[in-house]
Amino acid sequence: MTVETASEHARWQTILDLSTRMLELAGARDWQSLKALLDARDKLLKHYFAADAAPERAAQLQEQIALLQANDRLIVELTQKNRDLLEDELIRLQRARQQILQYRKGLQ
Repeated sequence: MTVETASEHARWQTILDLSTRMLELAGARDWQSLKALLDARDKLLKHYFAADAAPERAAQLQEQIALLQANDRLIVELTQKNRDLLEDELIRLQRARQQILQYRKGLQ
């Protein structure tokens, strides 16, 4: 049977809460807040996994890590989609700028 202390459970719940909030921020494209929460969560994760876990907790830890990884994959997917949107917008703006420059040359 897996034994998890109340302190460990509270720390893990905080990590999960931060991960959920990070996903929300990625969906809202609030990259600065996302970065701040990522840094905070990383510190908590380092502390949470700093000590060797008891062998009977291995399966539970694997499940917990898999949950975080799934959430992080969604965050990466959202950031990649945003990067693609920004890249498309930059290309559109560069083309518009070129057209304006060509128009101005035609007026001279």
